[in-house]
Amino acid sequence: MTTIIHDLGDEITYSLEKADKDLVVIHADNQYASCRGCFKCWLKNAGFCTMKDSLQHVGALIGRSDPLIIVSRCCYGGYSGPVKAILDRAIGVSLPFFTRRGGQTHHISRYPRRKLMRVFFYGECTEFERETAEELVECNRLNLDYESADVVFFEHIEQLREVGL
Repeated sequence: MTTIIHDLGDEITYSLEKADKDLVVIHADNQYASCRGCFKCWLKNAGFCTMKDSLQHVGALIGRSDPLIIVSRCCYGGYSGPVKAILDRAIGVSLPFFTRRGGQTHHISRYPRRKLMRVFFYGECTEFERETAEELVECNRLNLDYESADVVFFEHIEQLREVGL
């Protein structure tokens, strides 16, 4: 199953969902609660958030997604606020125990390893912001337990059509 998390707008969500039945599209529209940091998704609720909104099962959704595609405006070398809020709510994709991956300590994944995470950043950004974004995606790849991650930068949203979005 492919999952796309994006901050592009409702019309994109509708056109993508119509195109493919095995595609889950999550529009980062801020119509959901922010993570409270209660850790119930780790300790009491087996990967599911206790807040009952559209992101209640986002950890499980990402845990089954291969590939995971993220489309975000580049904000100071990171994701836009709404996209980051979705990723924050996905903490239940891992367990509260640790392992070593890539020479670093990371949480153990609740789900089997997935192959590909793709991140498309759009908007103007400096070379330093690009480097920061690439480092962030690599850390997210390790934390979410994907084998590889691609990062692509576009200056204009219209250029996303070149990759089929």
